[in-house]
Amino acid sequence: MAAERFALVGDDAMTMASAKKIDYLLASNLAKSTDIRSFNERLPDDLFVRRVYIDIIGRIPTREEFQDFADSAREDKRAALIDTLLASSGRASHLFNYFADMYRIKGNGVAREVDYAPYAQWWRDSLEANVPYSEIVTQMITATGNLGHDPATGFLERDEGMEFDAFSNFGQVMMGIDVSCAQCHDHPFEEWTQTDFYQMAAFFGQTQRIAGRYMAADGSRIQASIPGAPEGWAKDFEMYASKNGVDMEDRNDKRQFGYYVKALGLNIKDNEKIDIPVPASIDHVGGSVMTPLTLYGENAKMGGNSRREALAEWMTSPENDRFALNIANRMWERAFGQALVRPVIDFPMNWEEHTGQPEVLRFLGQEMVRVNYDLREFMRILYNTQAYQGYSTYDRAIDEGDHYLFQGPVLRRMRAEQAWDSLLTLAYGSEIDNVYGGDGSFMKEVLNVDFENDSMAQVFAKYEAYSKTRNKGEAMLLETSSLNVTNPEIPVVDGIKMLRSSRMEQPAAGVNLLSDFGQSDRMVTDNHIFDGTVPQVLALMNGPVTTRLTGSSSQVVEDLSALDGMDDKVRGVFFTMLSRYPTDEELKKGVTIMEDYGDDGVRDLAWALLNTPEFLFIQ
Repeated sequence: MAAERFALVGDDAMTMASAKKIDYLLASNLAKSTDIRSFNERLPDDLFVRRVYIDIIGRIPTREEFQDFADSAREDKRAALIDTLLASSGRASHLFNYFADMYRIKGNGVAREVDYAPYAQWWRDSLEANVPYSEIVTQMITATGNLGHDPATGFLERDEGMEFDAFSNFGQVMMGIDVSCAQCHDHPFEEWTQTDFYQMAAFFGQTQRIAGRYMAADGSRIQASIPGAPEGWAKDFEMYASKNGVDMEDRNDKRQFGYYVKALGLNIKDNEKIDIPVPASIDHVGGSVMTPLTLYGENAKMGGNSRREALAEWMTSPENDRFALNIANRMWERAFGQALVRPVIDFPMNWEEHTGQPEVLRFLGQEMVRVNYDLREFMRILYNTQAYQGYSTYDRAIDEGDHYLFQGPVLRRMRAEQAWDSLLTLAYGSEIDNVYGGDGSFMKEVLNVDFENDSMAQVFAKYEAYSKTRNKGEAMLLETSSLNVTNPEIPVVDGIKMLRSSRMEQPAAGVNLLSDFGQSDRMVTDNHIFDGTVPQVLALMNGPVTTRLTGSSSQVVEDLSALDGMDDKVRGVFFTMLSRYPTDEELKKGVTIMEDYGDDGVRDLAWALLNTPEFLFIQ
């Protein structure tokens, strides 16, 4: 049996050794505490299975999945379940939601109104393939071309025109350093100065993001054309389009054509002729052209590399322990509900003084490097710790004045995406894991232009397909030469698309359950909201998904129809909604409800459990 699960994600000898080392380090500091001294009590199997499903794949288990685990007699069934979930597509789906919030991934509404679906899909594919995090970061920093040539360019293209604001975000997500204050003035509380900010930002000072006018190092202005395109290509293409039916006098035609050409020109290139200066409006350093210098440590080595390549090499180097500490601290927060050092976007350089478990974070940073930034293996270690598998802490104040010692995870509410995916699981079952939305393949293809070799007719054919296709990001390419497209086939139940949150438009459009439960608008890093609201209560009480579960065509009633005994049906409702056994008192009351009201009793019990805090919280 062990060999079978090792085939999924590899041998676990080092995994278990590392998990035990983490427990040992945690326990050493817990033993010094005046009132805790040990880990929280071990979770029973029913609460454990619900927690790992929500934490690893972002949804509750189905009744069948819960019972399979509960009925298993395997001694290693917890480790086996962790491995199975980590090897599933649900892991990548749930992890995407986290990084989409962290990296502010939006389908549209950002630079030049381009549809960034190819960039979102690149993230999904990278996580599905378990590409090391260090490689993902390297690809984002060094990518060239447009979204059609390399979708990883979406990272830099997203904030075109706001390059220095984007660098503030870069510091937060890549290094856990918030240097945004130093963009306008020396940081009031940390050592960072304006000069520090703009010297680090200078690693992107020769990055051309769009065709247009740029400042050269000597203060002159130069016109940068679309990278790789012959001189005057854009004008020639406009003339070709005019001769082939695009009416440049028509406002709509001209705007549509302009969007396409701008999307082609939103094209990343290292251009040594430009050197973006500090904005003139900035006191003291305005107008200066800075020499690239890292915020800390030994400076990045150029060695024939471009500035961005040198930065990526420095960032992901094993010698840059802060990069490893930053992502390790974030992954710990995902598992335990709270980071070892807070806030994750700005933990101090002397971080050891700001946590109750400094030895643990130091070890986690070393482990992140050891596993080569394999986030699946790293999370495998965390989920196998005794600390993770204990009850959640809910009876102690955990605030900025306390150094929480992590005797167990922190009790926390589901994220909006976990709530949505769990409700869809109730309505449609585990099949939601196999339903996919648009993949950005059409948008990627119409932007994938070889300016040197593609004829005007070939590029114009891509423009025509672009101009005629609605929902461009959702469209899926069927055949490259003909540019035939289709829309994804998504099952609809009672008017609701059975599509997991990670596979929807990013973020979800309009007012819906995801926005009600605080999904980030992706304008600011980590902008998810966990506060309770009235719309959340109403959505669970009488929203469309609730109607599907507890209305006249109840999915819960249908699923339990094969069970004969009233007590079995009560257990079935608890297994479905809360993934646990009912207490003796709950079983007795549930049987009474079933006897009195039959199928209506099933609906009422399901509705009641759905609207308890227990449903939304990860225990």
